Amino acid sequence: MLLSQLRTLARGIIPGAKLQVIDNSTLDLILNEAVKDISAYTVCLKANKKFNVKADIGEYNLSVEITDYLTVDKPGLWWNNGSIWRPVYPKTLKWLDENIPNWRSISSGVPLYYSIDGDILTVSPKPTTAVSSGFWLYYGKRPTSMTKDEHYPFSGTTTELVHLSIFDMCIVKYAKWVIEPMLNKEGDANLSMREYLSEREVKKNQLHKRLDIAHSTDLGLRGPAVR
Repeated sequence: MLLSQLRTLARGIIPGAKLQVIDNSTLDLILNEAVKDISAYTVCLKANKKFNVKADIGEYNLSVEITDYLTVDKPGLWWNNGSIWRPVYPKTLKWLDENIPNWRSISSGVPLYYSIDGDILTVSPKPTTAVSSGFWLYYGKRPTSMTKDEHYPFSGTTTELVHLSIFDMCIVKYAKWVIEPMLNKEGDANLSMREYLSEREVKKNQLHKRLDIAHSTDLGLRGPAVR
């Protein structure tokens, strides 16, 4: 749906959300926040990018290295040793503290582990040498905001990402949840929150459902052999 259509639907299903109560600028902000929340949860805007490895540097600001970064994707981080790409294994700072207590002070070497905490990507050990485009991160992009009536969600342009149109109602349900407290309907908002979270989960599963793989003789799930 276009931004103008999302507004119309939202006002239709939210009693009291009239233009003179919730103006378009406020509603647009809420609808764009819905798209961002869905994008972060479902990783529906998949992307990957290479950035430079810096010698003896163990922390990288993702907002600097990858300006549209929103959340990490399953393939995670890879490192190039100059000839081959190798995975860097995801951990947490707590895991590093408990299992490699001296990780902050150990000598530079081959990056084995990484942690993402907010905007900070931490690798351990720190890389020994600088490598141009030596890190490769798979991630979910931050959506471009809708600013015009003819813009579509997720792309923020006049081009519709058709496979993500399944989230249209989910976007509106998010708006319903957020707007109801503004209308002094806090009790209704609790139910609307649950409806939104349920809808988001259903559509996430629908998005990632791969019937081609499920029916593949090589990749599909197989039951026990019948004897």
